[in-house]
Amino acid sequence: MDSRKVTVNGQKIFLLLLVLLISLTGSFLVNGLFALLSFFLALLVLYHLIIREMFAGPKTRSPALDDKDYTIVKEDNNGIDIYGYIRYQDKKSDLVVFLHGWMSSSERFLERMKLFHDHGFHTLAHDMRGHGIAPETYEWTAGKVINDLMFLLEKVDKKRVNKVHFYGHSLGGYVAIGMHNYRHNGWWKEAYGTMILESPMSAYSPILKEMSGKLSFLGPILKIWALNGFRKIHPDYGKIEWKEVDVPYWALPKCPILLLQSADDQRLGRYHYDLLMEQPIDVEAHLIESLPHSRNRVNSERDGLIVDWIQRKMS
Repeated sequence: MDSRKVTVNGQKIFLLLLVLLISLTGSFLVNGLFALLSFFLALLVLYHLIIREMFAGPKTRSPALDDKDYTIVKEDNNGIDIYGYIRYQDKKSDLVVFLHGWMSSSERFLERMKLFHDHGFHTLAHDMRGHGIAPETYEWTAGKVINDLMFLLEKVDKKRVNKVHFYGHSLGGYVAIGMHNYRHNGWWKEAYGTMILESPMSAYSPILKEMSGKLSFLGPILKIWALNGFRKIHPDYGKIEWKEVDVPYWALPKCPILLLQSADDQRLGRYHYDLLMEQPIDVEAHLIESLPHSRNRVNSERDGLIVDWIQRKMS
């Protein structure tokens, strides 16, 4: 079951606020103890509100993929339904795994998946928790998505697959990179081919800074809270350090990488691109002026680079 490990539900926060209100009323009448109690209650409420935001899932959903050519794969991962969409070729071939971005879905990849299918590849797309047709999760983490994806890949008909390639957009790029962490292993890792990253996220640090907004001055404290929360949600990860949420410590892929970056990325900027370009990795990078971060189902310049990559690196 997907139980809460670090957050509390809205009802408990409401009760805390009610107690805080009563305490504040008391502090006007009796100084000292009530005032001190009010202060700590206020901190407790603030803590829980921030933690809920840190581990909150997407607030809106994109439409789910609905295409007769794709078979829905539904599996139970420790009480949680996980979903994917797969389209096999009639013969043994390579598999391309697609990972969408935040508040997106597998449906947004339909045209790009067809491009790979037309070149003879099996295609598999995964709806992350809280996206597409996948269920909500009380506490959303990229670690949960990676665990779901590894579980889903174990259900693939391996006898029909030669190599496995990954295509990650935005947050999906972060997940694709994270799959290369030494903690994560499976048959897909032994059969790894190439990786395509489109305007990817490569670090969590700037995301936390963006989330913190006017509370950015609490940066060191927020990092501690985020790490402690992640450790409780994922005890199997051990006592991870903050540097492990950013490339290169998040992971450093050892495979050929095609990096397709929106030149004017109004969502993530150039930080994540620049971070990847600083690493000792086998990367072919393209800054594409015509490519937006999202609303990019079809882009002739990007799609031409993908076809060229297929012919040179994947065939």
